[in-house]
Amino acid sequence: MDIISLKEAQDFNFNLPLPHLEVVRKNIYEVLGDILAFDIFCSRPLPAFDHSAMDGYALKISDLDKKLKLKGRILAGEDTEGLEVSDGECIKIMTGGKIPKGADVVVPFEDSMVLQDCFIQIQKHFKHNENIRFQGEERALGSVIAKRGDKLTHGLIALIASQGIAEIEVYEKLKIAVYSTGDEVVEPGEKASQHQVYNINAVGIISLLSVYGHHSKYLGILNDSTQELHKAILNFEEYDVVITSGGASVGEADLLEKSLLSYGAKISYHKINLKPGRPIMLATLGKSIIFALPGNPLSGMVNLHSIVLSALERLRGANAYYPKPIIAKLKSPLHVKNGRVNMILGKYAEGIFEAYDGGKYSSNAISIVSQCNSVALIGEKISVVTGDIKILPYVMEFSDKISEFINE
Repeated sequence: MDIISLKEAQDFNFNLPLPHLEVVRKNIYEVLGDILAFDIFCSRPLPAFDHSAMDGYALKISDLDKKLKLKGRILAGEDTEGLEVSDGECIKIMTGGKIPKGADVVVPFEDSMVLQDCFIQIQKHFKHNENIRFQGEERALGSVIAKRGDKLTHGLIALIASQGIAEIEVYEKLKIAVYSTGDEVVEPGEKASQHQVYNINAVGIISLLSVYGHHSKYLGILNDSTQELHKAILNFEEYDVVITSGGASVGEADLLEKSLLSYGAKISYHKINLKPGRPIMLATLGKSIIFALPGNPLSGMVNLHSIVLSALERLRGANAYYPKPIIAKLKSPLHVKNGRVNMILGKYAEGIFEAYDGGKYSSNAISIVSQCNSVALIGEKISVVTGDIKILPYVMEFSDKISEFINE
């Protein structure tokens, strides 16, 4: 199969068939990171009533220059039914307190002076309706509070709670299976021989998926055996997504593609013109989608972060799934080999991105991933980057509009 560009691979990823995800009703305290299954409309305007934005005095704008009689006090949550401000009067009001009838301005305490015999004198000029928040100015009755496909962040959940909603309908999570492959791989806790390596990949993959709100099931190490691969493939249909690491290159022992093809799988691509992680593979088998990541830990983690995660966002029903880059200043010029997309790990801090060791490191390095916090993707035609650079932080956001995150 011919090598394809990263943009062509994205087209495949963003056109994968969407799985059928059941809708589940969950308590509002348990939905953080889930995807909303239905639109939510404003059934109670925000604010629900006219209220004070400050601690101060509610009065008539026409009385600013008068000595005002203090009539009473309003606390947040108190019913002001029947309470009215007349000419020459004011009422002490706390933030959130309901504006009494007749008042059309709130004067903060610090801009007034308390006189003898419960009289108040205003010491500054104010505008009509100043320091008053009006009913529905934030969200009008009937307006959309949240849309189907929105990811439920802490802020959005709080907004939904303002409507008195206790349960929310969300999509169930993707069923994701994770495998490692290779005779040389042994599990942490076991004794590794000199020619063997510990199973770094599965731990890293499952941890990164968890950061983005995905639940995944680890199903073990697949040895380089056609029989064992075939046995595992028979279980793929139980999952929406299967992620493997290793066994994706073209070596003699890399049998995954052949095994998938023998069961009628469709291979969308099996090499992307990038470094690291060129041999990444995408396949579909029935309703299951298979991402086969390279076996090198650095390559596999960077591929999962920069290529696979955005596809998973779309598959889970999210509106926003295009990687959203941030702009940073490059600490020093970056020199790369053109003719391919280069994925450069680095450290981002205080607006500056510093490429790890100038981008000159081996794709099978292990410790580098833990020493960095972001990735920069450099386009195929670029050999030198200076000035501003687009990067994807390890914990990135997604947009509902295509965001160019490759530095071209």
